[in-house]
Amino acid sequence: MSDLEILKKAQVLDKEIYGERAILESIPENRHALDSVFEEEKENLKKLEAALTAARMKQKERENDLQEKETNIRKLDGQLSLVKTNKEYAAIQQQVASLKADNSLLEEEIIKLMDEVERAEKETNAEKNRLQTLHAKCEEEKLVLGRKEEEAKKRIAELKAERENVVKDISPETRQLYERIISAKRGIALSPVKNEGCGICHMQLRAQVLNEVMSKDKLVLCENCSRILYIPE
Repeated sequence: MSDLEILKKAQVLDKEIYGERAILESIPENRHALDSVFEEEKENLKKLEAALTAARMKQKERENDLQEKETNIRKLDGQLSLVKTNKEYAAIQQQVASLKADNSLLEEEIIKLMDEVERAEKETNAEKNRLQTLHAKCEEEKLVLGRKEEEAKKRIAELKAERENVVKDISPETRQLYERIISAKRGIALSPVKNEGCGICHMQLRAQVLNEVMSKDKLVLCENCSRILYIPE
């Protein structure tokens, strides 16, 4: 079997090897993408929890304000029986009326804050459930990626062993040339001649180059992409 025919067989194996390598190269990026999505959701949950905490604190502050004003009203009501003049009595009543007006506004604000807290709690709980579901999905996809990684490594090892058996009989010079091209061209070292041109880069071949390829006396490279040319059967 000629070196060219051997290289054709090696090319089939190398193409698959580089395909499996591409899978391996994509796995870290895919893992990172999964982690990024999960971290983004975690940050979103933190923001929702912070908003919920702030709403609860604001509600508590307003409830404390209301309680304080109600305490003051009770104190003022108790002072009404102790005052000696109508002027003092009227002044206390005015303070009580002002405090009650403030309380009315506080009660409305507290009701709104209670609604806000309830909405924030629902959003936070929903996000927690979503994050839990996303975590499970991410872990499952990472397991799938792990299996793909192991399968790709195993397949590459098998293909390399088969490839070594195929190329062992070609000359050192031919092998060196092929290895250099296969490395530079990411797994595609050979190109079929199509319509008197290179089947990979589509460069039209000179008549002399075509004749040399057809004679099969030596390995002929495309003058444009430097791949080994061959006539497809």
